Amino acid sequence: MQGRKHTTIPSSIDLVILIAAAVKFALHMYIAPGYGFFADEFYTIALSKHLAFGYVDLPPLVPALVALSRALLGESLFALHIVPALAGSITLVFVCLIAREFGGKSFAVAVSALGVIIIPVLLSLDSIFCYDSIDQMVLAGFLYVLVRFLRTGDRRLWIILGAIAGIACNTKMTILFLGPGFLLALLISKYRRDLLTPWPWLGGVLCLVMITPYLLWQSANDWPTLEYWIKYGTLRLYEASLPQYLLTVLYYMNVLLLPLWIAGLYRIFRPMEGVNYGFLGLMFIFTLALMFQLHAAARMLTEVFMPLLAAGAVFVEELLVQTKWRIPLRVFVSTYLLVGGVLVLPLSLPILPFDQAQGLVEKYKSFYPTMKEFNGMNVAATEILSGRLGWDEMVREVARVYDDLPADERAMAGIYTDWYPDAGAIDQLGPQYGLPHVVSGSLTYYLWGPGYSWDVMVLLTGKTNHMSVFFEECELKSVIENEYNRFMLSHHIFVCRKPKVPADKIWGSAKLFR
Repeated sequence: MQGRKHTTIPSSIDLVILIAAAVKFALHMYIAPGYGFFADEFYTIALSKHLAFGYVDLPPLVPALVALSRALLGESLFALHIVPALAGSITLVFVCLIAREFGGKSFAVAVSALGVIIIPVLLSLDSIFCYDSIDQMVLAGFLYVLVRFLRTGDRRLWIILGAIAGIACNTKMTILFLGPGFLLALLISKYRRDLLTPWPWLGGVLCLVMITPYLLWQSANDWPTLEYWIKYGTLRLYEASLPQYLLTVLYYMNVLLLPLWIAGLYRIFRPMEGVNYGFLGLMFIFTLALMFQLHAAARMLTEVFMPLLAAGAVFVEELLVQTKWRIPLRVFVSTYLLVGGVLVLPLSLPILPFDQAQGLVEKYKSFYPTMKEFNGMNVAATEILSGRLGWDEMVREVARVYDDLPADERAMAGIYTDWYPDAGAIDQLGPQYGLPHVVSGSLTYYLWGPGYSWDVMVLLTGKTNHMSVFFEECELKSVIENEYNRFMLSHHIFVCRKPKVPADKIWGSAKLFR
């Protein structure tokens, strides 16, 4: 008699998760070639060509992933966006798994998945290859394991939490902002008793071991990241009032999801499947308060909303089970979420021509507000779109000025820019025009040095050319205006000759860590 064949049939929940993850990935791949490279992508690509254990503004993991992506998948815009799209889908999977851990069935998991898909900040970040998409994926994984720990009490999971924390610290260090809230929630909850066991400490040691190369790099380079964050926090971030800050958070997270956030915050303090997950609610409240006090960028709160989304979805599912109008109400909830997605998609992804997207903002200003996150500038609703525009034109104009130099000057001339997106754009797009590599005092570019003799330099700066004091002559050659892209609102191209001091002396004044 033959033995029975054992087959694994995916459950309805598994199918919901797989379909939702596939939809999110397909959406990002559909728009992957749209518009062009985003400003920060140029910089991340530049870092991937100078692999190290650290950089001025970020840890080593994401540049290494970009280098791997470029080696395996190619250099095209479509290829570059495969990894962040995958990261976004994995983030969705983790949030759905959290909903399942909370006791959610197929509908709760589907609501969680739809919620993730229509969060504007995740739509935007998962469409570009910089550290945020990877960071959100890692932190979602951390929260999922934390939920597993809270449900099972398995202390061995502290080791996995430590390992994921180590990966997170090598991605962006956002997890450090979760640390105080995590610690306070731990000390208030019954899980503080775990501190009397070796497991949390072993996880902490593992995390420390994983970030040691990064810390050694920081020490060897005089802790540039500390200098960067101090200047970033004191000079760049806008001190918003509490209502302003909360409205910005809601805009990033989709204001139409507010009922789910409120329901989730309520539900997470009540036992689910016999388990109390109040730890996560306390961590959310403490982290929100800390981030407001630090005036941290609102988008850095995204991960702490993930358990609330899952808990809110479970709460909705529980309510609908108790009513005879279950099916119509499920259709209503699903339709509501889909409408919420339709309203944010055109401003989060390059789906429409930019003029049409800008027209939507002008027509519905109350729904697409201009936000104040940074001193001296407003963040437009179209920033993630406009940040992809105008780079080719800028590089072509730099190339025109460079090509107009006499042959003997062109042979020795270098190119300097004030800001890292400009430098990255010229490094990425410039070789097709025969441009040499760029030097800049901005962020990690500063660590790579002045690069040239500086006898003849093409300078891409603002209207006030602060480098002109180091030259006998500086001649304005071109002005580039871009009314939409705040990364390049006004560029002035100078050709400067006859430096008054050696290049290393000039370089000492070029550093810009903010």
